[in-house]
Amino acid sequence: MFRQGIRRAGSIRRNYHVLAIETSCDDSSVALIRRVPNGPPVLIDHQTETLDTVEAGGIIPTDAKSHHQSHLAPLVQRMLQTNQFRPELICATRGPGMMGSLSAGFNFAKGLSVAWDVPLVGVHHMVGHLLTPRFFSNGQTPKFPFVSLLASGGHTMLVYSKSVTEHKVLANTVDIAVGDMLDKCGRELGVRGNMIGKHLEQFVNSGPPGETHSIPEELEFPNPLQNQKGRVDFPAFSFAPFISALRIAAAKYFDGNLLALPEGDRRELGRRIQRAILYHLVSKVKVALVKADIDPSTTDFVLSGGVASNSLLRSLLEEHLDDWFAFHFPDPKWCTDNALMIGWAGIELFESAKLETDLAALNIAKWPIDELLDVDCWIKH
Repeated sequence: MFRQGIRRAGSIRRNYHVLAIETSCDDSSVALIRRVPNGPPVLIDHQTETLDTVEAGGIIPTDAKSHHQSHLAPLVQRMLQTNQFRPELICATRGPGMMGSLSAGFNFAKGLSVAWDVPLVGVHHMVGHLLTPRFFSNGQTPKFPFVSLLASGGHTMLVYSKSVTEHKVLANTVDIAVGDMLDKCGRELGVRGNMIGKHLEQFVNSGPPGETHSIPEELEFPNPLQNQKGRVDFPAFSFAPFISALRIAAAKYFDGNLLALPEGDRRELGRRIQRAILYHLVSKVKVALVKADIDPSTTDFVLSGGVASNSLLRSLLEEHLDDWFAFHFPDPKWCTDNALMIGWAGIELFESAKLETDLAALNIAKWPIDELLDVDCWIKH
């Protein structure tokens, strides 16, 4: 049987194939990976179906669950029919995320594990994000320990990773995530789409050369956690004040109606609010790194999560931290939720940590990354 054939003395004995499934939110994503011992992994196939949330104006959990239930099985079926082999390891997102979405993917993965009699690894979604660059270097870079900024619509945290299973949060958001705030501000400015934060970046960069605007120069946005003793050097992020600041500006300068502004004015407002949000993020990263006394000479820096694709964020990090770190910026297409990251994280957990997941495991909606091994149903092999 596979369970004996793939392992001997704790090491991988031959090539094997991995089916990865990611359904933590609104993307039904699957991937096939060929794992080659002592060689680089090979992405054989990767497919994603994303829920259309434009009309709803956001993600409705029940719609996301139905989307996964409708699309996931056909995606896997087509992938396996095209590639004509059976995977020997299943990796699927166990948490954190929306329970309905997680259950659709994780329960399907458990069924395949039973049907094929192959191991299952339940993967932490955020661990998948921060390990993504290691897929493309066959686990060589970034080397442990390294620092990751996980910036997405659901999470904003700075993490120090000592190994595949040891992660310490250096800074977290005290309210909402950076991606969520970019979405909210973009929506206020009339930006529409499935990924409003991404469309906001495109919108502010789409103006013609020399475009004029009538936004007052004195209209500026805040850098939160700066105005009280003990908060300036507090290693945390706060994004909720930005939407209030935008609405206050709208009432003060534009009679509360931003949508009536000319496109050039809305673009300039979007440019300013996006820069303010991302500058706050970077400035607080710097505070957290100083507080944690991280040695940059021996530490790499990974930017991951959906907001990691933002070019302004990348340039601000390089501008303010370039003297400190070697940066690892994944290709933008691998920054958003995807099954490749789940497959690679599962491989690292399976090979390096010798872990797999018991079939009695349940989804975990809230799963702190620094408590990766504290949940039940891990099996050591």
